[in-house]
Amino acid sequence: MKILRFLTILAPMLALAAAAPVGQSAVADTAEVKRGWLGVYTDDLSKPMLVALDIDRGVLVTEVADESPAAKAGLESGDVITFLDGEPTSDGSALRWAVRDRPNKTVVVRLRRRGKEKKMQVTLAAREVSEQIYSFQWPELPREALRATAQVLREAGPKLKMELERSDLTLDSLREEMLQLKRELGELRQKLTEKQKSE
Repeated sequence: MKILRFLTILAPMLALAAAAPVGQSAVADTAEVKRGWLGVYTDDLSKPMLVALDIDRGVLVTEVADESPAAKAGLESGDVITFLDGEPTSDGSALRWAVRDRPNKTVVVRLRRRGKEKKMQVTLAAREVSEQIYSFQWPELPREALRATAQVLREAGPKLKMELERSDLTLDSLREEMLQLKRELGELRQKLTEKQKSE
């Protein structure tokens, strides 16, 4: 079968690529980064509460931390924050994300207080926090494998397309072929590993 032969040709190349030494695929590092801090505790508003307040969105301030940027700017418990720097705040998570990326920045907070709209300028504080930073390293295919794969694809592409269009393969038979290929790939990886150890 053409499809199986095509995949069988590719299998050794994939095994060679998988065996190429590239280190870890994802490298994690811990770094101290600055994050913005407003200093409020919030609660999400239910739909009935939004209707009662006659607003489409907002986050209820349940408590303001002492000496926080929010306290210095005059925010109070019971305020409903609707926008931060023009970004709508539909829930506490959206508000936190909007604040965290603006350390030491002055932002405009729009809120609803006792039925009236208010605007306040708040200078956010900065807090240093430890965060995991991930960098990804993608495998580097050997040049000969890349060249051979490109050649096979060029030659087999049109034929493979016609075969797929005319194919009457069932899902079960495709699964069986994929399992067979996985087994063959496993054997190839094992042989390559043993060869590398013996060299």
